[in-house]
Amino acid sequence: MRPAVALTCILILVCLSSCAKQDKPITNPWTPHEWSLIQSLSLDNLPALVDPSNRYVGNPQAIQLGSELFFDKRLSANGRVSCASCHQPEKFFSDGLTTAQALGTGTRNTPSILGVAWNQWFFWDGRKDSLWSQALAPIEDPKEHNFARTDLAKLVLTDPNYQQQYQALFGSLPSANEITAWPLDARPSGSIEQIKTWKALSDQERNTIDTTFANLGKSIAAYVSTLQPVETRFDQYVADLKAGKAAKQLNATELAGLRLFIDPKQQCLNCHSGPLFTNQSFHSIGTGEMGKDTGRAAIIDQIRFDRFNCLGKFSDAPKEACTKLQYMQRNRHQLIGTYKTPSLRNGGNTAPYFHNGSKPNLADVLEHYISSKEIQAGRADLKPISLTNDEQAALLAFLQTLNAVKP
Repeated sequence: MRPAVALTCILILVCLSSCAKQDKPITNPWTPHEWSLIQSLSLDNLPALVDPSNRYVGNPQAIQLGSELFFDKRLSANGRVSCASCHQPEKFFSDGLTTAQALGTGTRNTPSILGVAWNQWFFWDGRKDSLWSQALAPIEDPKEHNFARTDLAKLVLTDPNYQQQYQALFGSLPSANEITAWPLDARPSGSIEQIKTWKALSDQERNTIDTTFANLGKSIAAYVSTLQPVETRFDQYVADLKAGKAAKQLNATELAGLRLFIDPKQQCLNCHSGPLFTNQSFHSIGTGEMGKDTGRAAIIDQIRFDRFNCLGKFSDAPKEACTKLQYMQRNRHQLIGTYKTPSLRNGGNTAPYFHNGSKPNLADVLEHYISSKEIQAGRADLKPISLTNDEQAALLAFLQTLNAVKP
């Protein structure tokens, strides 16, 4: 055989060997059941966003108006507080504080609102059943914006920029004389004077103001609905493995943590399931405070009779679409000390933790589940868990794979 031919044959064999190695299928290290659980947590499984109570979700004009309102500090009694004061973009739309700080100091921790549009209930106690209804509450809260709905309506309907956007979205406006005649600082809850001023308005005036109030909440919600959860290393790992590629995003410790996370013995998936790592429900984890903060148990009637709930006159939803409100759990005894399960996505970037911001880091959160006296005594919705130091480190490492890349 000629040398040139021999060399060519050798090169062909080397190429075939190399190609064979490249074409070798990637081995999935998970059992079919484990892999099914892992895929269920991926952002690929996030459903299409639907809110039948707000017809303006996805409307570009509503998104623009809502964005401007979100960052406008004029929507507060002192002119220095906006929605973005607590939901700061550079902090993943949270604030990094133990409890919220606006005009006053709140009692609850500020959660991130990335992906919040997919929630079923809003606030830690779930006292609102839609994002647009939730957006209204802080505006009149004395500790947050402390800005009456009459003041908000007058501001928006007399500001040339807002007035033009509002009319394009929602149609004709009240006359200038009508708007001018509305009193300042009138609201259906608050001080005696504020309530008296509100009740002095005619039914038609109150309805017009409430309609404007609801429309502005829907606009803010339309903007917030664009703040989607961000892909993480975990999502990239699942996507590559699903595509048959070598998935190298997670190291051995992080993979060990993922294995622990989906292990039924650790109970993580009991509450932190689905692509947002939350079951959208309410649980007692031993953090409630009897006589001070009883969580969801305290707000059952409040949400049922909320003027701005899914069944209310300002909702765009047909009655049959409001099933979660109609069939929600109403047993206060079972709901004492329960709070909404937060998403674990981006958790490493949004400390501190729990409804009261009492845990400064994720290690302390994990330690709570291991050693909480309330859990140990059976006064919570989960059993104590037992983890070695190495297992704790692995689980914490996995939780960091759920973080978004900082903007």
